[in-house]
Amino acid sequence: MVLEDFVRYRTLAISCFGLLGAMFAVPATIWSIFLPSLEQGLPDPIPAWERLLLDIAVFCGWWKWFLVLPLLGLGMAFTIAHLASSRKQA
Repeated sequence: MVLEDFVRYRTLAISCFGLLGAMFAVPATIWSIFLPSLEQGLPDPIPAWERLLLDIAVFCGWWKWFLVLPLLGLGMAFTIAHLASSRKQA
């Protein structure tokens, strides 16, 4: 039971921090790849795969600010829960 709790808390905390990191890293990566070509002008029409990647960057760029506090809070809560359960074990 103790090992299962440890794995559950650790997995949830890593998932929260990983999702938060991805929400910041994905748009930055996409913008760094496409920004030089966008400064030269948009092709008409924009290829579907480029539009999809740019839409993903805009989506992540917008929603990351709404998700930062809840995910950070959840990650910290799971980390504290893990530390509290490991302290009770000792």
